[in-house]
Amino acid sequence: MVDSSFFLTVAGIAMSFAGFAGLMNALRRGGDAWAPMDLYQLRIIVAYAIATLFGSLSTIPFVGLFGPRAGLQWLGLMMLVVSVAIGIGNMLSDIRGAHGIALRTRVRVVFATITILGAVAFLGTAATGILELYQLALILMLAMPAGTFVYVVVRINR
Repeated sequence: MVDSSFFLTVAGIAMSFAGFAGLMNALRRGGDAWAPMDLYQLRIIVAYAIATLFGSLSTIPFVGLFGPRAGLQWLGLMMLVVSVAIGIGNMLSDIRGAHGIALRTRVRVVFATITILGAVAFLGTAATGILELYQLALILMLAMPAGTFVYVVVRINR
């Protein structure tokens, strides 16, 4: 059995990011329309936060049902698919310019690196069932909404 405290903490942090996204929405003025970039950032925060939330909370029943190694392998595979799907969606949106603003190359590189490292950690978890790899992958999943939130805050009034 794995210690659930790490996973519950990660789930709580993930929900905090989802809450920040809700707060961003609530503080928006009633008549203001969403800019494409604002929607893009909001979607990134929510998608990664919810994926991380379920990836964290699912650990407890998966490990209970399948055992530590097999449970983590199944979760690693499931989260690999989820993280790659979200990452590809974000990259395609960026390539198409769907959010109306061209992101700087260094911003793209940082987020692409986080996505790739997370995918590698999930792949490693799927192959080995190593708990620490899965924990690292979840932390990298949290880095996406955290990084996006920081990017939003830094760009306020620009």
